[in-house]
Amino acid sequence: MSASTSSKPRIHFLSPLRIVMFLAVVWNHAEGFARARTADDPIAEVVLSLSPEGRFLFITITAFLIARSASSSSAVKRVIVIAWPFLVWSVLYTGVEVVANGPGVGGVGSVVLSILTGSAAPHLYFVIVTIQLTLLAPLIQFLARLGRRAQAVLVVLAAVAQLAVVALDLVIAPTGFPVGWLCVAYPLWVIGGAVLAANLELATTWFRAHVVHLIVGLAVFGAGYIGIATSTQDPGAFGTDLLLRELRSVWNVLFGLAVVATCMQLVASTGRWSEMAKRAGERMQDLGYGLFLAHELFLHGLATALAPVSGPVPFALLTLVLSVGVVVGTLGFVVVVRRTPLSWSLTGRPMQRRVTRAPALVTRA
Repeated sequence: MSASTSSKPRIHFLSPLRIVMFLAVVWNHAEGFARARTADDPIAEVVLSLSPEGRFLFITITAFLIARSASSSSAVKRVIVIAWPFLVWSVLYTGVEVVANGPGVGGVGSVVLSILTGSAAPHLYFVIVTIQLTLLAPLIQFLARLGRRAQAVLVVLAAVAQLAVVALDLVIAPTGFPVGWLCVAYPLWVIGGAVLAANLELATTWFRAHVVHLIVGLAVFGAGYIGIATSTQDPGAFGTDLLLRELRSVWNVLFGLAVVATCMQLVASTGRWSEMAKRAGERMQDLGYGLFLAHELFLHGLATALAPVSGPVPFALLTLVLSVGVVVGTLGFVVVVRRTPLSWSLTGRPMQRRVTRAPALVTRA
């Protein structure tokens, strides 16, 4: 049996996982917009602080696919495919920022820098990190090979490094240095993706056997976190803030394990939900890059449209309204764009009259 044939059924779990990832990213960004437009709600703030961070799933999936890549194309070629839509959207977001607030104190220079770095929109660092990981493909594939023999050691070292990154991020936060723009800020998620790729059959068996335990453990840990967060006297103190950040980091790891296990269990079944998840995930693979690039623009537009009435709306409810509206609007927009000559520039995919499953940017072994 060929490698491609044998691997195809086993990685179906990526289909629903991509959907969870995108929904989590949109929710994370909608929270920021809702928080700035509603009154303080301490309880909702604590509960929603446990919202899973989609960027971690994104990094894991990217590292997983790179580790399993059998593509003969060069890293530079793949970077160009990723970078062109990034630059187009960076120009669009920078233009919106200039129209709304002017070019800033740096004039033309700051505008050019904003375009090249994607700093006009907070989500474009996803692409910067993806480019870094793509260029580091040989290292990630080496880690995957190493992960076949020493997976436990690698994961433990990566977990310790990840906790150290969380502490470093808090310490240097006053400087404004964007730690999250560097792929080295995600050691556990990068190595986790590589180790999962190297031990997929064994990992799939383990995840499917422990899906209930992981979900229950996630719920218990979340309840414990809420108890600690609501009982602290001074949540702004350095020690307390560091503790809560580290706990949220652990929560995101547990969430990632639980959602991967759930997705593996879902696609292993033969029911209607399994087929729907696979088909939706395949569509997500085709539309995903465009969705990530475009959703922030729709978030700005919807938040602006709701601004006159959003004040009295509860924080959690406004987050939900923004998230649902952005998902629906962005999905419709990208589906239409995929069928126009603008598809390549705005979604990184060639124009199609009918949206179908397209090959990934990295080919699976």
